[in-house]
Amino acid sequence: MKNFRVLKKNSTLDVNKFEKECIEKILKIKKSGEKYLVTIIDLDLKNLILQLFGEEKARKIISCLLENEYIIPQILKESKVPKTSGYRKIENLIIHGLFIESGKVLSESKKISKLQCVFQEIKLDIKKGKIAVNGIINEKMFEKSTSMKSILETLE
Repeated sequence: MKNFRVLKKNSTLDVNKFEKECIEKILKIKKSGEKYLVTIIDLDLKNLILQLFGEEKARKIISCLLENEYIIPQILKESKVPKTSGYRKIENLIIHGLFIESGKVLSESKKISKLQCVFQEIKLDIKKGKIAVNGIINEKMFEKSTSMKSILETLE
């Protein structure tokens, strides 16, 4: 966001329009009630999601966080994934933006992060010659995203 502020300050470029055009090359977003339907357009992002779902441990971890928020020990317990590989998978999912921190909890006198999947639901539709990756994001989660502000304004 800092770069956009510098760009906005020193340019005649419509930064909101530029940001919106960039996002539209990656995602198609449609509002439906209190949810947002997100279709992944970018091929690299589709392939990343397919790769993650192709791994059994990652799939178990993602599934347990679709409608819940947990701290890492709870995620490992719920998904029945071993600690060592589980921590690596969770870190990878955070790095790739599928999981975000949803809050902090106090555990043994230290604060630890609760995690949540950005999607409530993910649908993979594979037909001859076509692969569609769609997700549902609830309104509260979607509105937390600073990069989605310009998209939100055009949807309402």
